[in-house]
Amino acid sequence: MKNINKGMLLISEPFLGDPEFERSVIILVEKNELGTIGFVINYELDVIVGEVLEHFSFDKILYKGGPVSINSLYFIYKSDKPLKKSLSIAEGFFWGGDLNELSDKINDGSIDYKNVKFFIGYSGWEPGQLEMELKNKAWVLAESNLDILFEENNDIIWKTLMKSLGGKYALMADSPIDPQLN
Repeated sequence: MKNINKGMLLISEPFLGDPEFERSVIILVEKNELGTIGFVINYELDVIVGEVLEHFSFDKILYKGGPVSINSLYFIYKSDKPLKKSLSIAEGFFWGGDLNELSDKINDGSIDYKNVKFFIGYSGWEPGQLEMELKNKAWVLAESNLDILFEENNDIIWKTLMKSLGGKYALMADSPIDPQLN
């Protein structure tokens, strides 16, 4: 099994059977002795960021990052320079930081709002839990071009990544959620 590292993507197995994570893709943003944290990047909510954050007037959709801490707002972004208090996910990709600074950098054009994604809640695993789920084949762990994080057509993210894995995964990418419908 590959080592789990932040910046990697978790792709749910096609027949996971868990409606919370069905056909989901998760960016892992933290992995340490306390566990693993990530955000589901392809589950839109029917809420615009500006409805939640007054000083963000753009019409970005909020995402359901996961079932943990659903009263909290998080964000990831792509930039050459991190915001204060940001944590690095991978080269040029960051998690969190100062919201006022983010707003200023979006307004002055130094961060493109298309390279920012906001989440309500997160996905989390206790130490060893994600490793067990990978062993039980609930997820596929992938290193990928992280630009997919900001793909605007959420319906293609899971399918595109499955196809990129090749072999049996490419074949399963077009399968229905319920295999009995095949």
